[in-house]
Amino acid sequence: MRVDRNVELKWENMLKGIAAQVGWLRSGPAAQFEKARLELPQEPPSRIYLIGCGDSHYCGLATRLAFERWTGIPTEALESLEFSRYAVDHAPAGSWAVCVSNSGRVTRTVEAAMFARRRGIVPIALTYDRKSLLAQNSEVTLDFGYEDVGFGPGTLSYMASLTGLYAVAVRAAELANTLTHQAADRQVAAIAAEADAVDATLESSRPVATQLGESVPAGAPVHIIGGGPNYGTALFGMAKFIEAAAVPAVGQELEEWAHEQYFCTRPGTYTVVIAPPGAATDRAREQLRAVRDVGGTAIAICASDDSETSTLADHVLPVAGSSDEAVSPIAYCAPLELFAYHFAVNKGATMLGFDDANRMEVNFRQIFGSHIPAENRRS
Repeated sequence: MRVDRNVELKWENMLKGIAAQVGWLRSGPAAQFEKARLELPQEPPSRIYLIGCGDSHYCGLATRLAFERWTGIPTEALESLEFSRYAVDHAPAGSWAVCVSNSGRVTRTVEAAMFARRRGIVPIALTYDRKSLLAQNSEVTLDFGYEDVGFGPGTLSYMASLTGLYAVAVRAAELANTLTHQAADRQVAAIAAEADAVDATLESSRPVATQLGESVPAGAPVHIIGGGPNYGTALFGMAKFIEAAAVPAVGQELEEWAHEQYFCTRPGTYTVVIAPPGAATDRAREQLRAVRDVGGTAIAICASDDSETSTLADHVLPVAGSSDEAVSPIAYCAPLELFAYHFAVNKGATMLGFDDANRMEVNFRQIFGSHIPAENRRS
């Protein structure tokens, strides 16, 4: 997605991005995997770091489980500054630093690639722009290659980032001999098959997302919670509400909600619980019950055939398929995108508040124009 000061603030761009994810999934993962096979180093790393800011960080959190499950290689998902200013000092040489940035211009992520390379760590860029500053400072660049749908809160760009990381994970598993060539191909095909789940999920969850977009008051507290790989999905959902409608939504880890946001939950609050089939389904159900017990409104994002979870919620955004928890973030992000879109449009919001030229200018300065020191600071 092109990002510059001349972007057009059209809500139809976000809607186009949401819809375009289906077509991307049908062909994008295989194309990304072939690039990964051709261009990634031919030896497996001892450690993998998934690095990014905002959505690019959240997709790292969402895919970390898949990396460790498929490769057996220790993997961390770190915010760019956390890596470039802290973790890089102790990262073993030969590790991979997979740096994700749609624009390829995010200063902290560029800095992470620069500092990684200086310490003998292999910087790998995942980006829309193969000629970007991030690409120039990385040893390998895997570009997304999707057709730009116009500026808006990232949806297609997030899906491309997710599948790009999954592709890197599958290739790393091949190199580590934890997946055979044939098993790797099957895994990539399974990721592409999520296109049908996303397509069906968009269709089935649209009526509820539309109704919630209309009925949830503009100033209502919105908390989005998820565990495991879907902690990243919860943070992504938070970002879509902030970007689309300037709503100070909260993304929280599934367990931590009971220790923090629970105490702010009461009539008039809306808690979205991401509850795919997996290791934490039982805890998600307990949290839904707790939301209603203290008078909050509980919204479940769960499998369309999960009646046990559905009965615990006031509203259900149903998800088709996605039985493998490691890849569930692919489909489970879709209802959140629709909910945020319909909420923002219904409330007459302007995406990112970029009808304010000063807000845009300060934002661009903070993200794209920040200073990169000559070397990372050490205590």
